[in-house]
Formats: sequence, C-alpha cells, structure tokens
Amino acid sequence: MSTADIEAKNFLYKWISPLLLAALIYFSFKKYGRVLQDRFFVSFWSRAMIEYHAALKEMKKTHFNSMNHHKSADSDLRNRGLIRILEIGAGSGANFEFYPANSQLTVVEPNAFFEPLFYQNQSKHPDIKMEKFVLASAEDMKGVEDNSVDVVVSTLVLCSVRSLEKTLQEVHRVLAPGGKFYYWEHVHDVKGTWLHLIQDVLSFKLWDLLFGCYLNRSIDHVIQSSQIFSSVEQKRFDIPLRNGVWKLIKVHAMGVATK
Repeated sequence: MSTADIEAKNFLYKWISPLLLAALIYFSFKKYGRVLQDRFFVSFWSRAMIEYHAALKEMKKTHFNSMNHHKSADSDLRNRGLIRILEIGAGSGANFEFYPANSQLTVVEPNAFFEPLFYQNQSKHPDIKMEKFVLASAEDMKGVEDNSVDVVVSTLVLCSVRSLEKTLQEVHRVLAPGGKFYYWEHVHDVKGTWLHLIQDVLSFKLWDLLFGCYLNRSIDHVIQSSQIFSSVEQKRFDIPLRNGVWKLIKVHAMGVATK
C-alpha cells in the first residue's frame, strides 16, 4: 500500500465517524428537531426547577398572594369565593401551591411531554380543581373562550413564545373585565452590561435551538408599552442564584397587569 493510500485511509478513519455523527445529528434535528428539543427541555427543566423553586418559593408566594383577594367575574364562583385561573406554559405544575384553594384551573401547554408530569404533581394538590388541559400555543388559545377567566398566569414562559405581542393579545382576550395577568419572567439586562451583550449573542439561534427560548426579550417593557391593559404594576429584580445557566437569566421581572 502506497504512502498516499495510507494517508487517505488514516484521514478517513480520523474524520469519517465525526462527519457521520454530525450528519446524523443534523438530519435528526431537521426531521425531529421539535420533538428532540421538547424532550430535552422537559428533562433539563424538571431538574433545574428544583433548585430554582427552593430559592424563590417565598418571593413567588408573596407575588401571587393578592390572587387570594380577587373577586371572580362569574357570579356563581364569586358567591362561593372562588376564581377561575388560566396558566400558560404550566410545565410540570410548579405553581399549584400558590393558587387559592378550590381554584378552577385551565392549562394551555404546547409541550406534550410535560403533561404526565403535570398530572403527577396535580395529584398532590387535590384542592385545585382542573377544568381542562389544552395542548396549544399561547399565541392561539382558541380552546379558551373570550372573557372567561379571572386570572392568567405565566412564569418563565414569555421568553419562548414565537410572538410575544400575539400572546399578550390572547391573554387580554380570555381575561374577564377587571381580570389580572400575573407574570414572572427573565428579561434582557440593561444596555451597556456584559450580560446584555452575551444574551444578544446567545439568542442568535443557539439558545433557541437548545431551549426554545430567547434571552434578550425585554418582556416587561413590551407589556408596559402594549397599551392593551388598563394598568400595569411591575418591577425588575435579580434572583439569588448565580451558578450555571442562572447567571444568564439572573435579571427577572414580575408584575400584575389588569384588563
């Protein structure tokens, strides 16, 4: 075997496996990308939320506390001291413990792999009454009637919707007059910071490919300027977590918008 043949053989042995692997990954994502992304996200997020929830549980409890005093637009529920809640992107159901007892809950969730985990968690909170679980995107909640819910909740969801504006319009549509939109989201850091720049760079394809999420959305600014709500009360804050992925989403906004 000539020297050229040996070099060619070595080249093939060295590069053929990585090239085949790269091709397999590419075509797999091309054909099954959304399914793979959804499965990966459920696996990653279910574990990550344990640490997140432990660190922020009391803050979230305070944020949602005023929900206990909200009066339903539905006369029957109001007379019984109950409210109807819609949660968009509920995931595995991390917010059950913050809802008033006997709330009537509807969920809109686009990732079907979260559904069994959600119902597993829901079984631990029998005082929350499930009305329906809708597999749909927040931009098109046609399974939910106009003016039908008292409260809409989103936590770490608006970063991943394809259209934030359409989602806010849908939230406004399904809320009853005087209804409240409770949101808790990570947001784009202020201009001039390294984090602001890094969030911009990662949001160009990579982060969306891995997590279906954009790091550089100023969600609080969009809600404030949307002018579709009668009032908006919100504030920015930094979460206490500083390791790993939490460094990239440390800046949060929480607020309550009223229809």
